Amino acid sequence: MRRYVQAACVVTALAFATLAHADDAAMAEAQARFKEGLELADNAKFDEARLKFLQAFAVLKAPAVLFNLASSEQKTGHDVDAIEHYRAFLTSSANDTRITDAMRDKARDNIAALLTKVGQIDVDAPDGAKISVDDKPLEGTPKEPVPVPPGKHKVEATLGGKVKSVSIECIVGQVTRATIVFDTTADDTYPPPRGGDGERTTAGLVVPITLGVLGVGGIVMGGVFASSSQGSKDDAEALRRATPGLCAPPVGQACNDYDAKRSDAESQATLSYVGYIAGGALLAGAVATFVFWPKSRKSTTPSHGMIFTPAVGPRAAGGSIQLHF
Repeated sequence: MRRYVQAACVVTALAFATLAHADDAAMAEAQARFKEGLELADNAKFDEARLKFLQAFAVLKAPAVLFNLASSEQKTGHDVDAIEHYRAFLTSSANDTRITDAMRDKARDNIAALLTKVGQIDVDAPDGAKISVDDKPLEGTPKEPVPVPPGKHKVEATLGGKVKSVSIECIVGQVTRATIVFDTTADDTYPPPRGGDGERTTAGLVVPITLGVLGVGGIVMGGVFASSSQGSKDDAEALRRATPGLCAPPVGQACNDYDAKRSDAESQATLSYVGYIAGGALLAGAVATFVFWPKSRKSTTPSHGMIFTPAVGPRAAGGSIQLHF
């Protein structure tokens, strides 16, 4: 490896020279760290060398720095980082005439050797999704399997404000596929307007209308009997006023007529109450069935409605129903 490191040193020196616009002090510091890393690598102190190359790379993203950083990572067991940095080296040096083909070939060979020591994740996600592996964001959708340490990993994708994730188990030397699917059908479906979740069926109209008509009839009947009861009371009262001592012994026909009128008034009042109660219950049932009766799914346009307006008086009762279809 020494010949590649030395070649990288020369190339890096050239790279430093071409970036005159950068901060001179920072560049000088990065160059010093890089040279220190080379010396440490020459003495097989690869852990220390890796740290020096990382410090240099923080300032200068040069291909040669990447190559030496990846090499030190490979020798210190940082296999995933080494693969990523070798790949970055190949990408950044593709059109760099100062990087030799021998260095590129060496990087490809090292990647192939390292891939046998790690697991890989083949991410299958929609275009445009933001991908992260173990909460580490990736740049775009990866075009090749992502290297990871063997074991369990979480792959997460974000698209259109939705987040999906899968957990997978990666095996050494194998590629594991992570498929993330977003349900896009819900995006084309809109919730129906309130009260208009379908088309009303025939039974859904007939039943509430029938109950409504019966309810109105019950209230009308209650009003009729209320009016009759009041009339009977008025007749009995008129008979009592016209005949003083009406029911004093001996009891005559006039007293019997008075009692009959009072009895009729009470019976009619009872029937009036029954009519009102039954009519009210039937109308409540009409409203309930109209609102809660299941609807078909043919339409989502609310086009039905019912309005009932009761009218009750001392001598008459009734109501009106307005139905909209």
